[in-house]
Amino acid sequence: MPPLWMVIGGLAGVIAALSEIGNRRRNNRRDIEDVGFMPWPTITALALLTFGISLAFGLGILST
Repeated sequence: MPPLWMVIGGLAGVIAALSEIGNRRRNNRRDIEDVGFMPWPTITALALLTFGISLAFGLGILST
């Protein structure tokens, strides 16, 4: 079984990629009046922060 930081980092990377796709779709929509409710930039930022912290733990830069 892989370490927990590896699983969390992988999930955070996938979430960041999916939220960027969602943000791009929102920016390129045809009906500008059709508003959405998902805060895609915030989700992307939090996912990248989680990815960076888990990467730092995995490389040994941070320790518990």
